Amino acid sequence: MYQNMMFGIKRRILNEVGDAFLNHPQFSSKVEVTNKFPFEERIQMGVVLRNTSASQVRMSADNYLADIYSHVRLIRVRNSPGTSIEWVKEDEPDITHYYTENLSGQVDPTQRLLTTTYQIMSGPGNTDFCTNVGQIYLKINGTDTYAHSVDGENKQIMLSRAPSVGDFVTIGYYRKVLADPGVYQISFLSDDSFNVSVMYEVSKEVLFNKTTGLETTVTLQRAPISENSERIYLTYPPINGSPVIDIPLVRNTDYTIDPITGVVTFLTTVTANYSMKADYYTALSDQVGPYTFKPYQEVHTAIPGVVICMARRAVLGDLQIVNVSSTREPQARIFGGHWNMALSLGIISKDSIQMEEMVDQVVNWLWGVRKNRLEFEGITLNRVEPTGETEESFIETTGDLYFESTVDIDVMSEWQKFVPYPYALRLFEVETFAMEPDLRTVIRVPTVGYEKVS
Repeated sequence: MYQNMMFGIKRRILNEVGDAFLNHPQFSSKVEVTNKFPFEERIQMGVVLRNTSASQVRMSADNYLADIYSHVRLIRVRNSPGTSIEWVKEDEPDITHYYTENLSGQVDPTQRLLTTTYQIMSGPGNTDFCTNVGQIYLKINGTDTYAHSVDGENKQIMLSRAPSVGDFVTIGYYRKVLADPGVYQISFLSDDSFNVSVMYEVSKEVLFNKTTGLETTVTLQRAPISENSERIYLTYPPINGSPVIDIPLVRNTDYTIDPITGVVTFLTTVTANYSMKADYYTALSDQVGPYTFKPYQEVHTAIPGVVICMARRAVLGDLQIVNVSSTREPQARIFGGHWNMALSLGIISKDSIQMEEMVDQVVNWLWGVRKNRLEFEGITLNRVEPTGETEESFIETTGDLYFESTVDIDVMSEWQKFVPYPYALRLFEVETFAMEPDLRTVIRVPTVGYEKVS
């Protein structure tokens, strides 16, 4: 962690020092900014980062800050290295997108209920379903209007009044673009590419809103499904605040299922006046890709709404799982604090006046121009000061001298470390194949839900 922090800070400060001379007519093409002296020859005019050091500032006894809740979790596959993906997180700008929809085609003077194309989320980056009319933007004939009610999960808008024939009705709302809940298997084809296959998690799929007792078959929407992953149950609506009661059906007693087609055939009479729902996982899909990457690069396109970060440890044949859940769950503990870092810059020139101008340019740029910008990025400049000047012989036989001044910089920056909670998945075996035919690997993928490891 210290090495990465110091490497990032040094690179950022040296970039800023280089920018300090770009627009200066005397220095833009002459000054060289480097980390340590180059081996080939000593520079004649430039800025050299000589020394760095750091000390830790504790924020608490154990540096604990908070828990992080997320839809996304990285899980290691047993018997695989599990080193290729460094971390995953939500891609914040791509959790939800704002969407405008024309509902005029549904206008009916006898009907106040309108239906949207997508489920309605409660706001930007929020995957809770909308229940507040203030979270949508409804217009009738160009005039802002409040709806009577909104049911984001069922994609329904209840207007305050039935629209008239010819009314132009539009709605703006946030829809979810985060990948559907499920298990995304990352298979590495090389040290710079991977494929993705997915097993979707389907929860509370409504098979019948209200049973009649005459049902004989029903088809699951997202077949084929994973063997033995389904849970089919009847739900009786609550009465006077009573809890919802789920009555599970028993496979091969109450029903049979064809996992390829998703057809459920009932073996016994279905109890009437219940709703019937199903939870299940789809079968593992074909691989999609390849997606290529470079060391220390983030991949945003493989799984919608998810950032996958690579370091330098990707290996051929590695398998890892990115799990996307329907709700945000505790994923990791956050530990953090601050580092105080000291950097010493040597500013070198063969002319003493020129050296002083270069020092002035660096100090004014960092302390006067860029200080607020750097603080916005999380790099706080506590001190930027010239601390001394020296002169030394450049060529002793001719008496040529070069002049050097030192600028000391004190920087404070925040660090955070994420320690994932140890989750396991209830598992069953599935056979998959790597890109090369002779690489056959048996991996484990989840069936239903999580099981926390103590």
